[in-house]
Amino acid sequence: MKVNLHTHTYRCHHATGADEDYVAAAIAAGYDKLGFADHTPLPYTSGFVNWDKMAPDELKGYLCSIAALRQRYAGQIPIYIGLECEAVERFFPYLRALRPQLDYMILGNHGDKEYEDFFGHMSRRQQLWHYLETAVKGMETGLFLYLAHPDLMLQWYPSFDETAAQVSRALCREAKRLGVPLEYNLAGVSKGAPEGCLGYPCRQFWEIAAQENMQAVVGVDAHSPEALLRADIPAAEQALRQLGIEPLEDPTTLL
Repeated sequence: MKVNLHTHTYRCHHATGADEDYVAAAIAAGYDKLGFADHTPLPYTSGFVNWDKMAPDELKGYLCSIAALRQRYAGQIPIYIGLECEAVERFFPYLRALRPQLDYMILGNHGDKEYEDFFGHMSRRQQLWHYLETAVKGMETGLFLYLAHPDLMLQWYPSFDETAAQVSRALCREAKRLGVPLEYNLAGVSKGAPEGCLGYPCRQFWEIAAQENMQAVVGVDAHSPEALLRADIPAAEQALRQLGIEPLEDPTTLL
């Protein structure tokens, strides 16, 4: 089965293509199910504008557009309506209120950009512990279907040192305790590792995930329709199997 629940739209300002173009690409590429999970708008009261998320006044249009596509393509492909959300504690009540309008939410822990740098740019040990702390708080809400790109914290990290190993193991154990699967993220595969850095997916992280018997799903993290066409989901699933992880081929069974 070929399923992707991690699909963005132009509203996040770093994705391209019309909503329907993603559906057409998914059908052309033989997907059995497609889920949209664009970046959640956050209701900042300070006037701060996060330019890599949709604006609050775009949310209604997003929900209506995906709902219309679900009806239009009902006989061809099941479409699910979700959001990718941040582990920012002060917005948890807002996310809880939003959840009933959706089929699912996934946790994408990128950091509170009003106050801190993007978590994909972490290069110091203490930053990894902070990533762990915030990710666990997010998972503890019970709101999220899975943790997207759990090894994003290692993208710019220079080496898989003792801290990286400790944080990775602790993250896996907390995710397992809370029943939250981890996503093997194909956007990271496409990007490749920055020079002198670990990148993601990070093999050492996933070796630890295998040791901890983690449940894993593959996510395309599509920011263009073309990403759905070129994503090699079978290769990603095989990579996980070689590590000793049997991927969950249909994450909609978690809904």
